[in-house]
Order: sequence, then C-alpha cells, then structure tokens
Amino acid sequence: MRILLARYLRSFAYALVAFGQIWVYIPPVAAPDDAPADGPPPGHPERLCPEVPLSEAEMMWGRQLLGARGADPYGS
Repeated sequence: MRILLARYLRSFAYALVAFGQIWVYIPPVAAPDDAPADGPPPGHPERLCPEVPLSEAEMMWGRQLLGARGADPYGS
C-alpha cells in the first residue's frame, strides 16, 4: 500500500511540474543596446572586468575548455 501511494504521489508531482512548465511563461529579458549579446547583463556577478587581465590559471582553464593543444588535462 505504501509503495502504491508513493508511486501515485511521485507521478502527481511530475504532473504538476509538467503543468507548471507549460503554463508559467517567463518573458525574456531585453538586453540594452550597448550590452554584448553573448555575455551576462551589466551588474551580473559573473561579468568580467575588461580592464583586469586574466590570470595564468584562468587562461589555462580557458584552453582546457576550448580543447587547445598543450593544455594540461590535470591542471598541475
């Protein structure tokens, strides 16, 4: 009986999630004209400062993510 009730409640929860995904509309945020389209919006905590150069570790991580040759796969 407990297993059947748990299955029923789990399927009910999945149905509510699916219903919410269908009926809850989140409008896209319009970017200002001077903001780059590929980066986070101004004031976002992950936005990079253009005047601060990347550290050696950050450049290494970028090479690893882009699959550049010569990147150390273990970061040592």
